Amino acid sequence: MNLLVKGAKVVNSQSITRADILVEKDTIVEVKPGIKIPSDKVKIISAEGKYVFPGFIDLHTHLRVPGRPDKEDLLTGAKAAAKGGFTTIMCMPNTQPAIDDYEVAAWVRNKAEEIGIVDIIPIGAITKGRQGKSLTEFGRLKEAGCLALSDDGDSVENSYILRRAFEYAKMFGLLIISHCQDKELSGQGIIRESFVTAQMGFPEWPALAESLIVSRDVEIARYLGARLHLAHVSTKRSLEIIRQAKKEGVSVTCETCPHYFSLSLQDIVNSGFNPYYKVNPPLGTEEDLKAVRKALKEGVIDCVATDHAPHTYLDKEGDFYDAEFGMIGLEFAFSLFLKMVREEELGLEIIAEKMSSAPARILSLEKRGSVQKGYYADLAIVDLEKQWQANPENIFSKSKNTPFLYKKLKGVVEYTLFRGKIVHRAQS
Repeated sequence: MNLLVKGAKVVNSQSITRADILVEKDTIVEVKPGIKIPSDKVKIISAEGKYVFPGFIDLHTHLRVPGRPDKEDLLTGAKAAAKGGFTTIMCMPNTQPAIDDYEVAAWVRNKAEEIGIVDIIPIGAITKGRQGKSLTEFGRLKEAGCLALSDDGDSVENSYILRRAFEYAKMFGLLIISHCQDKELSGQGIIRESFVTAQMGFPEWPALAESLIVSRDVEIARYLGARLHLAHVSTKRSLEIIRQAKKEGVSVTCETCPHYFSLSLQDIVNSGFNPYYKVNPPLGTEEDLKAVRKALKEGVIDCVATDHAPHTYLDKEGDFYDAEFGMIGLEFAFSLFLKMVREEELGLEIIAEKMSSAPARILSLEKRGSVQKGYYADLAIVDLEKQWQANPENIFSKSKNTPFLYKKLKGVVEYTLFRGKIVHRAQS
């Protein structure tokens, strides 16, 4: 049966319009006011007072399979994504074993298609075992369904190997996603180098550990005329380098994450060093936070990704020093971005751009990223004013490691449609 979304305010990257949305099978066939179809011919979703965004696209998630299904699996990750309004997610290869060959990548892709809740696209490793020593078989990874490659969790330290990676990726039409961290500089650091590390004696993680690799990778991409995507950018200096590179015509895009425009080093201090605030790269200073927000508004940052990083309770139990890095994000990204948009007095269109349209462009995903005729019926129908509290029982992720636990957030995804199928409906 066809589906009709009635009375929606449709948010695309360039406009907000009131319209009905008619869906046949997996495709939007009409977007206009006043569509009339007999009720016995169509399933109707009333969207009066609600906003409809293109299904969100996340370029950076961790689903922990293969290897650690106790933290997350494809089913729970897909459910969490759908709850957050995501219809396409890219899963990183720092798994056990790494997603570094055809068999593992194809297994992830096939299992995800069997689940069918959202589109899960594996990101292949750049190097075998993510060890930075020898390149994977790029062509075979693409055949398995990979659209991008990354050694996320590690930079490719050897610049010669990274150069070859860019060259081969260009041949196969694959995107290189770079995790920017000089581990010689970051060492055993767990918190951003600052007055806090000086006072508390914590091992420091200097902002230079990120910006130095950003600069190197931008220069290699410039030299080769290659495409580069920079993951989870968190520092003011990194953004200055990216801004200049874009002005000079380097083919570089970048993402940030909700925690880098919502939280700062001061929040770690205020929390009493709660391990849920420990992420990689670390939360920045207030100056970094302001720079990230400014770069989002100016378009220097292309998109918002979650870096959804599920961990078990034991991984985050105990003190800040010993806890694992990372927080979950799929179910929180929309509410946190909405909060920033309101605080900065920005239009809702920026959410559609940074969470849907831009990711679709970066990956050349066809028929995604916009609510328009001929596109997939991947939709997030949201109530901007409705509040929700993040309790363990209403978090769909298998893991609960978030500093927003028990906090109230505004903005609820009422429905998520994936290829015209309702895959999430908020509880009343």
